[in-house]
Amino acid sequence: MWPRRSGMTRRVTVGVALTLALFVAGVPAQGAVFSDILGDPNQRGIEKLTIAGVLVGFPDGMFRPAQPITRLAVVEALAKGLDLTGAGSIPAYKDLAEIPEAVRPAIAALLNTGAVSQQKAELKKGDVVYTLATDKAVYGTEDPVDLTLTVMNTGAGDVKFMFPTTQQFDFIVKRGDAEIAKWSLGQTFVQGGLDLILAPGKSFVYNTRWLQKDQDNHAVPVGPYEIIGISPAKDNPVTLSLQFQKGLLSSFPDNTFRPNGQVSRAEFAALVVRALGRQGEATQKASAPLSINDAADVPATLHGYVAVALDRKILAPSGDGLFRPNAPTTRGEAAGALASVMNALNKFNYVRGKLVSITQNDITVSVEAQAVQSYALTPQVAVYRNDRVAAPQDLKPNDQVLMLLTGPRGRAGYIEATGQ
Repeated sequence: MWPRRSGMTRRVTVGVALTLALFVAGVPAQGAVFSDILGDPNQRGIEKLTIAGVLVGFPDGMFRPAQPITRLAVVEALAKGLDLTGAGSIPAYKDLAEIPEAVRPAIAALLNTGAVSQQKAELKKGDVVYTLATDKAVYGTEDPVDLTLTVMNTGAGDVKFMFPTTQQFDFIVKRGDAEIAKWSLGQTFVQGGLDLILAPGKSFVYNTRWLQKDQDNHAVPVGPYEIIGISPAKDNPVTLSLQFQKGLLSSFPDNTFRPNGQVSRAEFAALVVRALGRQGEATQKASAPLSINDAADVPATLHGYVAVALDRKILAPSGDGLFRPNAPTTRGEAAGALASVMNALNKFNYVRGKLVSITQNDITVSVEAQAVQSYALTPQVAVYRNDRVAAPQDLKPNDQVLMLLTGPRGRAGYIEATGQ
Protein backbone atom coordinates (compact mmCIF):
# COMPACT_ATOMS: atom_id res chain seq x y z
CA MET A 1 0.00 0.00 0.00
CA TRP A 2 1.29 3.45 -0.92
CA PRO A 3 0.24 6.44 1.27
CA ARG A 4 0.79 10.11 0.59
CA ARG A 5 4.26 11.16 1.69
CA SER A 6 4.57 13.11 4.91
CA GLY A 7 7.41 14.62 6.92
CA MET A 8 8.39 15.58 10.43
CA THR A 9 10.73 18.16 11.87
CA ARG A 10 12.62 18.01 15.14
CA ARG A 11 13.99 20.83 17.26
CA VAL A 12 17.09 20.31 19.39
CA THR A 13 18.04 22.65 22.21
CA VAL A 14 21.66 22.77 23.41
CA GLY A 15 22.43 24.05 26.89
CA VAL A 16 25.47 26.34 27.17
CA ALA A 17 27.98 26.02 30.02
CA LEU A 18 25.90 23.29 31.68
CA THR A 19 27.64 21.39 34.47
CA LEU A 20 26.15 18.38 36.23
CA ALA A 21 27.72 17.71 39.60
CA LEU A 22 27.30 13.95 39.74
CA PHE A 23 29.89 12.12 41.84
CA VAL A 24 30.32 8.49 42.78
CA ALA A 25 32.57 6.90 45.34
CA GLY A 26 35.36 4.49 44.54
CA VAL A 27 38.19 4.27 42.03
CA PRO A 28 37.22 3.03 38.54
CA ALA A 29 38.81 -0.24 37.43
CA GLN A 30 41.14 0.01 34.46
CA GLY A 31 39.74 -1.13 31.11
CA ALA A 32 37.18 -3.80 32.04
CA VAL A 33 33.56 -3.59 33.16
CA PHE A 34 33.67 -7.26 34.29
CA SER A 35 36.65 -8.98 35.89
CA ASP A 36 36.32 -12.07 33.68
CA ILE A 37 36.58 -10.28 30.31
CA LEU A 38 39.96 -8.57 30.64
CA GLY A 39 41.95 -9.58 27.56
CA ASP A 40 38.99 -11.30 25.89
CA PRO A 41 38.99 -10.66 22.10
CA ASN A 42 35.43 -9.34 22.42
CA GLN A 43 36.10 -7.20 25.51
CA ARG A 44 35.18 -3.87 23.93
CA GLY A 45 32.02 -5.26 22.37
CA ILE A 46 30.97 -6.69 25.73
CA GLU A 47 31.62 -3.37 27.44
CA LYS A 48 29.71 -1.38 24.84
CA LEU A 49 26.68 -3.65 24.89
CA THR A 50 26.44 -3.86 28.66
CA ILE A 51 26.82 -0.10 29.11
CA ALA A 52 24.19 0.42 26.39
CA GLY A 53 21.87 -1.99 28.22
CA VAL A 54 21.74 -4.48 25.36
CA LEU A 55 23.28 -7.35 27.37
CA VAL A 56 23.66 -7.79 31.12
CA GLY A 57 26.06 -9.61 33.39
CA PHE A 58 25.30 -12.00 36.24
CA PRO A 59 24.59 -11.16 39.89
CA ASP A 60 28.08 -12.33 40.89
CA GLY A 61 29.61 -9.53 38.80
CA MET A 62 30.75 -11.84 35.99
CA PHE A 63 29.83 -11.77 32.31
CA ARG A 64 30.83 -15.37 31.47
CA PRO A 65 31.92 -14.70 27.88
CA ALA A 66 32.58 -18.38 27.12
CA GLN A 67 29.07 -19.48 28.11
CA PRO A 68 26.73 -20.32 25.19
CA ILE A 69 24.06 -17.69 24.62
CA THR A 70 20.42 -18.77 24.38
CA ARG A 71 18.03 -18.00 21.54
CA LEU A 72 15.96 -15.91 23.93
CA ALA A 73 18.97 -13.80 24.95
CA VAL A 74 19.96 -13.30 21.29
CA VAL A 75 16.46 -12.15 20.38
CA GLU A 76 16.23 -9.75 23.30
CA ALA A 77 19.68 -8.29 22.58
CA LEU A 78 19.01 -7.83 18.86
CA ALA A 79 15.67 -6.13 19.50
CA LYS A 80 17.27 -3.76 22.01
CA GLY A 81 20.36 -3.14 19.92
CA LEU A 82 18.41 -2.36 16.75
CA ASP A 83 15.79 -0.40 18.71
CA LEU A 84 12.96 -2.57 17.40
CA THR A 85 9.50 -2.76 18.88
CA GLY A 86 7.04 -5.56 18.32
CA ALA A 87 3.49 -5.27 17.06
CA GLY A 88 0.86 -7.97 17.29
CA SER A 89 1.19 -11.38 18.86
CA ILE A 90 3.69 -14.15 18.28
CA PRO A 91 2.67 -17.57 16.92
CA ALA A 92 1.11 -20.13 19.25
CA TYR A 93 4.33 -22.10 19.70
CA LYS A 94 4.11 -25.44 21.47
CA ASP A 95 6.62 -24.11 23.99
CA LEU A 96 5.01 -20.67 24.31
CA ALA A 97 4.77 -21.11 28.09
CA GLU A 98 8.59 -21.13 28.25
CA ILE A 99 8.80 -17.65 26.71
CA PRO A 100 8.48 -14.83 29.27
CA GLU A 101 5.75 -12.38 28.33
CA ALA A 102 8.17 -9.47 28.66
CA VAL A 103 10.30 -10.87 25.82
CA ARG A 104 7.45 -11.73 23.45
CA PRO A 105 7.38 -8.24 21.86
CA ALA A 106 11.06 -8.68 20.97
CA ILE A 107 10.26 -11.95 19.22
CA ALA A 108 7.38 -10.29 17.36
CA ALA A 109 9.74 -7.51 16.28
CA LEU A 110 12.36 -9.88 14.87
CA LEU A 111 9.75 -12.05 13.18
CA ASN A 112 8.52 -8.97 11.32
CA THR A 113 11.63 -6.83 10.90
CA GLY A 114 12.52 -6.12 7.28
CA ALA A 115 15.93 -5.69 5.66
CA VAL A 116 16.99 -4.78 2.12
CA SER A 117 19.82 -6.61 0.38
CA GLN A 118 21.46 -3.29 -0.41
CA GLN A 119 20.24 0.27 -0.16
CA LYS A 120 20.88 1.19 -3.79
CA ALA A 121 20.74 -0.41 -7.23
CA GLU A 122 22.28 1.50 -10.13
CA LEU A 123 22.36 1.14 -13.91
CA LYS A 124 24.03 3.35 -16.50
CA LYS A 125 22.80 3.55 -20.09
CA GLY A 126 24.80 5.95 -22.19
CA ASP A 127 24.91 9.24 -20.32
CA VAL A 128 21.90 8.41 -18.16
CA VAL A 129 22.28 6.87 -14.69
CA TYR A 130 19.24 5.17 -13.14
CA THR A 131 19.17 4.60 -9.36
CA LEU A 132 16.67 2.84 -7.10
CA ALA A 133 17.30 3.50 -3.40
CA THR A 134 15.75 2.96 0.03
CA ASP A 135 16.09 5.36 2.95
CA LYS A 136 17.74 2.79 5.25
CA ALA A 137 18.86 -0.84 5.47
CA VAL A 138 16.71 -2.26 8.29
CA TYR A 139 13.04 -1.59 9.06
CA GLY A 140 10.93 -2.18 12.13
CA THR A 141 7.62 -3.98 12.12
CA GLU A 142 5.56 -1.00 10.97
CA ASP A 143 8.25 1.28 9.54
CA PRO A 144 7.45 2.72 6.10
CA VAL A 145 9.96 1.94 3.37
CA ASP A 146 10.76 5.17 1.52
CA LEU A 147 11.71 4.50 -2.11
CA THR A 148 13.40 6.84 -4.58
CA LEU A 149 13.87 6.30 -8.31
CA THR A 150 16.33 8.78 -9.83
CA VAL A 151 17.08 9.33 -13.52
CA MET A 152 20.15 11.55 -13.98
CA ASN A 153 21.74 12.96 -17.12
CA THR A 154 25.53 12.85 -16.64
CA GLY A 155 26.33 13.88 -20.21
CA ALA A 156 26.94 17.22 -21.91
CA GLY A 157 23.78 17.29 -24.03
CA ASP A 158 20.02 17.08 -23.57
CA VAL A 159 18.38 13.64 -23.36
CA LYS A 160 14.84 13.14 -24.65
CA PHE A 161 12.44 10.68 -22.98
CA MET A 162 9.28 9.58 -24.78
CA PHE A 163 6.60 7.92 -22.66
CA PRO A 164 3.59 6.09 -24.19
CA THR A 165 1.29 7.73 -21.58
CA THR A 166 1.66 10.42 -18.94
CA GLN A 167 3.03 7.77 -16.57
CA GLN A 168 6.74 8.46 -15.99
CA PHE A 169 7.52 5.77 -13.39
CA ASP A 170 6.20 2.87 -11.35
CA PHE A 171 7.05 0.95 -8.19
CA ILE A 172 6.10 -2.70 -7.70
CA VAL A 173 6.59 -5.15 -4.82
CA LYS A 174 6.56 -8.83 -5.76
CA ARG A 175 6.79 -12.12 -3.92
CA GLY A 176 7.88 -14.69 -6.44
CA ASP A 177 5.82 -13.99 -9.55
CA ALA A 178 2.90 -12.44 -7.65
CA GLU A 179 2.48 -8.67 -7.41
CA ILE A 180 1.91 -7.70 -3.79
CA ALA A 181 1.71 -3.92 -4.21
CA LYS A 182 1.83 -1.62 -7.23
CA TRP A 183 2.01 2.16 -7.11
CA SER A 184 0.20 2.72 -10.42
CA LEU A 185 -2.91 0.73 -9.46
CA GLY A 186 -5.82 3.14 -9.21
CA GLN A 187 -3.85 5.95 -10.88
CA THR A 188 -5.14 7.66 -14.03
CA PHE A 189 -2.84 8.29 -17.00
CA VAL A 190 -3.58 10.02 -20.30
CA GLN A 191 -2.90 8.16 -23.54
CA GLY A 192 -1.17 9.82 -26.45
CA GLY A 193 2.36 10.04 -25.17
CA LEU A 194 4.54 12.43 -23.20
CA ASP A 195 7.92 13.80 -24.28
CA LEU A 196 10.32 15.22 -21.68
CA ILE A 197 13.78 16.76 -22.03
CA LEU A 198 16.39 16.13 -19.33
CA ALA A 199 19.13 18.78 -19.35
CA PRO A 200 22.79 18.01 -18.53
CA GLY A 201 23.42 17.53 -14.81
CA LYS A 202 19.68 17.40 -14.06
CA SER A 203 17.56 14.56 -12.70
CA PHE A 204 14.03 13.22 -12.64
CA VAL A 205 13.35 12.11 -9.05
CA TYR A 206 10.33 9.96 -8.14
CA ASN A 207 9.40 9.04 -4.56
CA THR A 208 6.90 6.80 -2.86
CA ARG A 209 6.42 5.02 0.45
CA TRP A 210 5.60 1.34 0.95
CA LEU A 211 3.98 0.46 4.29
CA GLN A 212 5.00 -3.22 4.18
CA LYS A 213 1.41 -4.02 3.25
CA ASP A 214 -0.35 -5.54 0.26
CA GLN A 215 -2.98 -3.88 -1.93
CA ASP A 216 -5.68 -4.95 0.55
CA ASN A 217 -3.90 -3.12 3.37
CA HIS A 218 -2.79 -6.34 5.07
CA ALA A 219 0.71 -6.61 6.54
CA VAL A 220 2.87 -8.81 4.33
CA PRO A 221 3.98 -12.12 5.90
CA VAL A 222 7.52 -13.29 6.57
CA GLY A 223 9.48 -14.09 3.43
CA PRO A 224 11.54 -12.66 0.57
CA TYR A 225 10.22 -9.82 -1.60
CA GLU A 226 11.45 -7.91 -4.63
CA ILE A 227 11.10 -4.12 -4.76
CA ILE A 228 11.08 -2.87 -8.36
CA GLY A 229 11.47 0.61 -9.78
CA ILE A 230 10.50 1.22 -13.41
CA SER A 231 11.17 3.98 -15.93
CA PRO A 232 8.73 3.14 -18.79
CA ALA A 233 10.15 5.33 -21.57
CA LYS A 234 9.25 3.88 -25.00
CA ASP A 235 12.71 3.96 -26.50
CA ASN A 236 14.64 2.97 -23.39
CA PRO A 237 12.60 1.26 -20.63
CA VAL A 238 14.57 0.46 -17.48
CA THR A 239 13.81 -1.80 -14.52
CA LEU A 240 15.81 -1.86 -11.28
CA SER A 241 15.21 -4.08 -8.26
CA LEU A 242 16.22 -4.59 -4.63
CA GLN A 243 15.63 -7.65 -2.46
CA PHE A 244 13.67 -7.21 0.77
CA GLN A 245 13.65 -9.88 3.48
CA LYS A 246 10.70 -9.73 5.88
CA GLY A 247 11.64 -11.38 9.16
CA LEU A 248 15.12 -11.80 10.62
CA LEU A 249 14.14 -14.75 12.76
CA SER A 250 12.62 -18.13 11.94
CA SER A 251 10.92 -20.80 14.01
CA PHE A 252 11.35 -24.56 13.82
CA PRO A 253 9.27 -26.89 11.60
CA ASP A 254 7.69 -28.53 14.66
CA ASN A 255 6.19 -25.15 15.69
CA THR A 256 8.56 -24.61 18.59
CA PHE A 257 10.71 -21.60 19.39
CA ARG A 258 13.15 -23.28 21.82
CA PRO A 259 13.92 -20.16 23.85
CA ASN A 260 16.51 -21.89 26.01
CA GLY A 261 18.22 -23.60 23.09
CA GLN A 262 21.61 -22.65 21.74
CA VAL A 263 22.40 -20.83 18.49
CA SER A 264 25.13 -22.25 16.27
CA ARG A 265 27.80 -19.90 14.96
CA ALA A 266 26.55 -20.42 11.39
CA GLU A 267 22.95 -19.67 12.43
CA PHE A 268 24.12 -16.60 14.31
CA ALA A 269 26.03 -15.44 11.23
CA ALA A 270 22.79 -15.61 9.23
CA LEU A 271 20.92 -13.63 11.87
CA VAL A 272 23.40 -10.75 12.10
CA VAL A 273 23.95 -10.60 8.33
CA ARG A 274 20.18 -10.24 7.84
CA ALA A 275 20.14 -7.58 10.56
CA LEU A 276 22.76 -5.67 8.56
CA GLY A 277 20.58 -5.85 5.47
CA ARG A 278 23.13 -8.02 3.62
CA GLN A 279 20.78 -10.80 2.52
CA GLY A 280 21.51 -10.11 -1.15
CA GLU A 281 25.26 -10.18 -0.56
CA ALA A 282 24.87 -13.55 1.17
CA THR A 283 22.94 -14.87 -1.82
CA GLN A 284 25.69 -13.74 -4.17
CA LYS A 285 28.30 -15.50 -2.03
CA ALA A 286 26.40 -18.76 -1.65
CA SER A 287 29.20 -20.62 -3.46
CA ALA A 288 32.12 -18.31 -2.69
CA PRO A 289 35.28 -19.87 -1.23
CA LEU A 290 35.62 -19.52 2.54
CA SER A 291 38.95 -18.62 4.12
CA ILE A 292 38.58 -21.19 6.91
CA ASN A 293 39.88 -24.72 7.37
CA ASP A 294 36.50 -26.31 8.08
CA ALA A 295 34.48 -24.86 5.18
CA ALA A 296 33.04 -28.31 4.47
CA ASP A 297 31.26 -28.23 7.84
CA VAL A 298 29.27 -25.08 6.99
CA PRO A 299 25.64 -25.98 6.14
CA ALA A 300 25.00 -25.25 2.47
CA THR A 301 22.00 -23.02 3.24
CA LEU A 302 24.15 -20.82 5.49
CA HIS A 303 27.32 -20.72 3.36
CA GLY A 304 26.73 -17.21 1.99
CA TYR A 305 25.95 -15.78 5.43
CA VAL A 306 29.17 -17.19 6.88
CA ALA A 307 31.08 -15.73 3.91
CA VAL A 308 29.66 -12.25 4.58
CA ALA A 309 30.25 -12.52 8.34
CA LEU A 310 33.90 -13.44 7.69
CA ASP A 311 34.46 -10.82 4.98
CA ARG A 312 33.02 -8.06 7.16
CA LYS A 313 34.86 -9.31 10.26
CA ILE A 314 31.63 -9.75 12.22
CA LEU A 315 32.70 -13.24 13.28
CA ALA A 316 36.22 -14.63 13.09
CA PRO A 317 37.83 -18.07 12.96
CA SER A 318 40.02 -19.20 15.82
CA GLY A 319 43.80 -19.28 15.67
CA ASP A 320 43.80 -22.71 14.03
CA GLY A 321 41.74 -21.40 11.12
CA LEU A 322 38.57 -23.21 12.19
CA PHE A 323 35.24 -21.40 12.18
CA ARG A 324 33.38 -24.19 14.00
CA PRO A 325 30.05 -23.37 12.33
CA ASN A 326 28.06 -25.89 14.34
CA ALA A 327 29.48 -24.94 17.74
CA PRO A 328 27.26 -22.83 19.99
CA THR A 329 27.71 -19.07 19.86
CA THR A 330 29.11 -17.78 23.13
CA ARG A 331 28.00 -14.70 25.00
CA GLY A 332 31.30 -13.01 24.20
CA GLU A 333 31.09 -13.80 20.48
CA ALA A 334 27.50 -12.57 20.36
CA ALA A 335 28.47 -9.31 22.06
CA GLY A 336 31.35 -8.68 19.68
CA ALA A 337 29.22 -9.37 16.61
CA LEU A 338 26.24 -7.33 17.80
CA ALA A 339 28.54 -4.41 18.60
CA SER A 340 29.80 -4.55 15.00
CA VAL A 341 26.21 -4.54 13.70
CA MET A 342 25.23 -1.61 15.92
CA ASN A 343 28.30 0.34 14.85
CA ALA A 344 27.53 -0.28 11.18
CA LEU A 345 23.92 0.84 11.63
CA ASN A 346 24.81 3.81 13.90
CA LYS A 347 22.75 2.44 16.77
CA PHE A 348 25.04 3.46 19.63
CA ASN A 349 23.93 6.70 21.29
CA TYR A 350 27.40 8.18 21.67
CA VAL A 351 28.22 11.45 23.39
CA ARG A 352 31.02 13.11 21.42
CA GLY A 353 33.17 16.01 22.46
CA LYS A 354 36.58 17.37 23.42
CA LEU A 355 38.00 16.58 26.84
CA VAL A 356 38.18 19.53 29.24
CA SER A 357 39.12 17.63 32.41
CA ILE A 358 38.81 14.23 34.06
CA THR A 359 39.19 12.92 37.62
CA GLN A 360 38.63 9.51 39.16
CA ASN A 361 35.00 10.45 39.64
CA ASP A 362 33.84 12.60 36.75
CA ILE A 363 34.62 13.78 33.23
CA THR A 364 33.95 17.19 31.68
CA VAL A 365 33.74 17.61 27.92
CA SER A 366 33.06 20.40 25.47
CA VAL A 367 30.20 19.22 23.29
CA GLU A 368 29.79 22.40 21.26
CA ALA A 369 31.87 25.52 20.64
CA GLN A 370 30.86 27.00 24.01
CA ALA A 371 28.90 24.19 25.67
CA VAL A 372 30.52 22.23 28.52
CA GLN A 373 28.98 19.23 30.24
CA SER A 374 30.13 17.00 33.10
CA TYR A 375 29.26 13.36 33.73
CA ALA A 376 29.94 11.07 36.65
CA LEU A 377 32.06 7.99 35.92
CA THR A 378 30.82 4.54 36.82
CA PRO A 379 33.03 2.66 39.31
CA GLN A 380 34.08 0.20 36.58
CA VAL A 381 34.35 2.64 33.69
CA ALA A 382 36.03 1.18 30.60
CA VAL A 383 38.59 3.61 29.19
CA TYR A 384 40.62 3.44 25.98
CA ARG A 385 43.07 5.92 24.52
CA ASN A 386 44.31 5.54 20.95
CA ASP A 387 42.85 2.00 20.89
CA ARG A 388 44.69 0.87 24.02
CA VAL A 389 43.32 0.09 27.47
CA ALA A 390 43.82 3.12 29.68
CA ALA A 391 42.93 4.64 33.03
CA PRO A 392 41.00 7.91 33.43
CA GLN A 393 44.19 9.76 34.39
CA ASP A 394 45.79 8.74 31.07
CA LEU A 395 43.42 10.99 29.12
CA LYS A 396 44.68 14.44 28.19
CA PRO A 397 42.95 17.81 27.70
CA ASN A 398 41.73 18.35 24.13
CA ASP A 399 41.52 14.60 23.45
CA GLN A 400 38.57 13.79 21.23
CA VAL A 401 36.27 11.59 23.31
CA LEU A 402 33.39 9.30 22.53
CA MET A 403 31.31 8.04 25.46
CA LEU A 404 28.43 5.72 26.26
CA LEU A 405 26.25 6.63 29.22
CA THR A 406 24.39 4.31 31.54
CA GLY A 407 21.72 4.58 34.19
CA PRO A 408 18.95 7.13 34.74
CA ARG A 409 21.47 9.87 35.63
CA GLY A 410 23.65 9.32 32.60
CA ARG A 411 26.96 8.14 34.05
CA ALA A 412 29.86 7.55 31.66
CA GLY A 413 30.57 3.83 31.56
CA TYR A 414 32.61 3.58 28.37
CA ILE A 415 35.11 6.13 27.01
CA GLU A 416 37.20 6.12 23.85
CA ALA A 417 39.74 8.92 23.49
CA THR A 418 42.10 9.87 20.69
CA GLY A 419 44.84 12.43 20.83
CA GLN A 420 48.53 13.23 20.57
